[in-house]
Amino acid sequence: MLRIFIFIVFSTPLFAKDVIAVLELEQKGLTKQEAEILTDRLTTKLVSIGKYQVVERNNMDMILQEQKFQKSGCTDSECAVEIGQLLNTDLIVIGSVSKFGTTWVLDARLINVGQGNVLISAEFTMTGAIDGLITTGITSVARQLCELENSPTIVPQISNDLTRLNE
Repeated sequence: MLRIFIFIVFSTPLFAKDVIAVLELEQKGLTKQEAEILTDRLTTKLVSIGKYQVVERNNMDMILQEQKFQKSGCTDSECAVEIGQLLNTDLIVIGSVSKFGTTWVLDARLINVGQGNVLISAEFTMTGAIDGLITTGITSVARQLCELENSPTIVPQISNDLTRLNE
């Protein structure tokens, strides 16, 4: 009997993972498709880190359709909390991806659905091609939301050719 009890205690997690949903990133200065790709990658990164149990986008969309809830334009904490309650999640991620000149900005906030407050904010800023958001930015934001790193800013480096010209 004692062995069965010990087996049950050690074979079940003592602390269940928080359930989290990721809302589509609001796009400013890029296409809807690019924002969707970045949102999908953020979801994938959060799954691979393993800190949270992530609601699949298809399941999320199906539940919201059944509830006849329109999530388009949902960019504030109040709306996100409402969606989190419908999805029965503990936490929800909202954010945006923006372009300003040649600078790209990713911002995300992790919201506690029960309390309605922001627990963690994450940011990533870089200049150059949008590719850096998918290769570096999303990973950084996911790690920040899981409290694995601080927010970096990527600054382009001056090439050696330009440095030599000034010598």
